Amino acid sequence: MIVLDGDAPRGGVADLVGADPSARDRRRALASSSFLTILHVDERAGESRGLAEAVGAGAGADARALGGLGSFSSLAVRGAAPGHTQVLVDGVALSRLGTTTVDLGRFELDGFGEIELYRGGVPVALGGAGVGGALNLVTRVGRGPRGERWNVTLGAGSFGARSARLRLGDGDATVDGGRALAVSVGYAGAAGDFTYFDDGGTSLTAADDRLATRTNNGYDAVDGSLRAAGRAGDRRWELGGRLLGKRQGLPGPAWDQAMQARLEGAAALADGALTLDEPAAVAGLSVRVGAHAAVEAQAFRDPADEIGLAAQDRRYLTAAGGAQAALALARGRHRGAAALEVRGDVFTDREVGAAAAMRSRGARGGLALAVADDVGALGGRLAVEPALRVELLYTDPLADGTGGGAPVELPARTEVLISPRLGTRALVTADLALKLGGGRYGRVPTALELFGDRGFILGSPDLRSERGWVGDAGLVWAPARRLGPVDRGYVEAAGFWARPRDAIVFITTGGFVARPVNLPGARLRGVELVASGRLARALTVAGAYTLTDTRAEDPQPSLDGKRLPGRPLHALYGRADLAGRVRDRLAVVFADASFTSGSFLDDANLVEVPARWLVGAGVKLEVVPGLALAVEVKNLRDNRIEHVTLDPAPRPDLARVPRAVADVAGYPLPGRAFYLRLDWSR
Repeated sequence: MIVLDGDAPRGGVADLVGADPSARDRRRALASSSFLTILHVDERAGESRGLAEAVGAGAGADARALGGLGSFSSLAVRGAAPGHTQVLVDGVALSRLGTTTVDLGRFELDGFGEIELYRGGVPVALGGAGVGGALNLVTRVGRGPRGERWNVTLGAGSFGARSARLRLGDGDATVDGGRALAVSVGYAGAAGDFTYFDDGGTSLTAADDRLATRTNNGYDAVDGSLRAAGRAGDRRWELGGRLLGKRQGLPGPAWDQAMQARLEGAAALADGALTLDEPAAVAGLSVRVGAHAAVEAQAFRDPADEIGLAAQDRRYLTAAGGAQAALALARGRHRGAAALEVRGDVFTDREVGAAAAMRSRGARGGLALAVADDVGALGGRLAVEPALRVELLYTDPLADGTGGGAPVELPARTEVLISPRLGTRALVTADLALKLGGGRYGRVPTALELFGDRGFILGSPDLRSERGWVGDAGLVWAPARRLGPVDRGYVEAAGFWARPRDAIVFITTGGFVARPVNLPGARLRGVELVASGRLARALTVAGAYTLTDTRAEDPQPSLDGKRLPGRPLHALYGRADLAGRVRDRLAVVFADASFTSGSFLDDANLVEVPARWLVGAGVKLEVVPGLALAVEVKNLRDNRIEHVTLDPAPRPDLARVPRAVADVAGYPLPGRAFYLRLDWSR
């Protein structure tokens, strides 16, 4: 969204010039050796977008969900599995002992001020290098982006969608003696009863094809956050807490819907940090210490054995805590950094009413040390950034009781992960940066991958840790001056690759139950292209394209060279915003389109999810000062059926078959939908 403040525009993907704070994106894009996507949430004000969907529109990122509004959502970056992308809230990593990946569907986009997606290299303070990068959700503290203290949003739409949010923010924590506070509470829900194409589970037979209604697909979610920050001389502090609650139906496979399966969960996060900036005794030094704690409880009920391996009523509990100390020191050409992190996680899983109450349990402790440097040369035009992270993980005991009877104790696991990385950045001109980086990473299996949940996931207790090498190279062009009628512009092009060993991937074993396996090896490579520009101070056009080629390396000829499950080869997103004033009221018209090529559900590439085009459009209008109305249409073409080419064709008259427009996990997506939102700020 483009927001007009008098004659000066702010917001939008093209705010990259000038000495004011809006130039921060340009400076960060050119200065770092890593590739970074920054999403300012106020740019999407008035739109009905999930967090994963909004981030997934960018280059290198692929959002995946279990179909419909508010469903389980995750993010895959550069062809890596979703579990490879570290998710952080205000710099605090969420626990990954009890889950394969973090459910982004628990978080509302409006609950944050800024989203940072690191593709490839990750700063030392956020955990170091990894094949899937890191996603950092940043809460805005203080007033809103246009100086507002109060903000209230109300929304409604198709399939019973409804939402409401209240935010209060005030103060300024950037000035000496200043303090800032932000409080936010919100609700979102939907019935999710959209119609979709159902082939009856027999894709080669048209006799049972029909349009069905998605049932047991509703959800209700609430969240609240409180965050405060302040500054006193060379000291900065911040404290925050967040509560989340959600209940939802689990509809199961499209052709065999579950009517009673449900998932409920609640989580609490708390963190605090103190930063000392350049004390009088040591110029150029910054020291930060912080601590965090989190707890999450879930209840999974499948009383009729509709989607799992048996009827069940499960309870999951994960508790995590940790602390970090980090310092940065600038001396001459060097900008050194170091971080020491300690954390612990406890996970339990039990069957309610079962004779053996404890189904599985585990505890994991971790100690990590990361060091890095930013060495400048040639007057700052060249920067070399070596980094090293050494992590010790001890998991003990792990007790697996999913097979029934008394839990079986498994051996303790001790892992040492060494992740070196080297990045370089060269400023060819003041507006053009060339980047090159690479390193090694490692990932230890989670308890869910080892034991499963007897629902969606079958466990694999003998899983090995995944390790591999990654690298990327590319350029960023962010001109500081207008180019004719184009007054703002940005171009980014990057290539990436990865060679994991013992790669952990999920394959479909029957219906929609998945099982993690180790692949002997895999090849991941791809290209990312990003471009945006603004014409005549009114029209902003932005686009992102990602090519992701993932191939398995397997001794079985039938699997060797096959594409990894759930990884589309092509992804394209484009958007145009036209903003102006009508009778002195701000008006914005926007349209977007996305294309995702076909992907597979299995490692043999036999079950294909069809390619899809989705088109949307919307209008935002300032009704009176401080009150805005937004109307949005998603899937404008009402695209619910696509066709898959069969190769080889089973018979001459059956070369193509219809399938539902679906997420990469195979769950159907809604057709045309309308959404209305009111946004009041003061």
